[in-house]
Amino acid sequence: MTHPRPDDGLRARLRTALNAASAHDSQHLEERVMAQWQQRHASAQAEFAAAGGAALRTPGMGRRALRLATGVVLVAALLVTASTWRSRDASVEELMQLDVLSEMALGEM
Repeated sequence: MTHPRPDDGLRARLRTALNAASAHDSQHLEERVMAQWQQRHASAQAEFAAAGGAALRTPGMGRRALRLATGVVLVAALLVTASTWRSRDASVEELMQLDVLSEMALGEM
């Protein structure tokens, strides 16, 4: 059994309004809904921003996590570079010599 959510009435009114509204009205409705959402959740946004800002300002965990993430990204980049860096085949090395290239250019080879 599902319990009705507290915003089911609002959702139903928004759906009917969106179906009956023009593009201009829809833009205004979207702006009003976003403004109401920001007002309802302003305290949660402020707490989240304060927690994130404090974590980045403290010299402890925030900087350590940043350094760890940077290190992981650098190691991953080195592993990708090392895996794609393969030694050339010996036959390719012979073909890349200047005398062989010049003979190929002259059509003798």
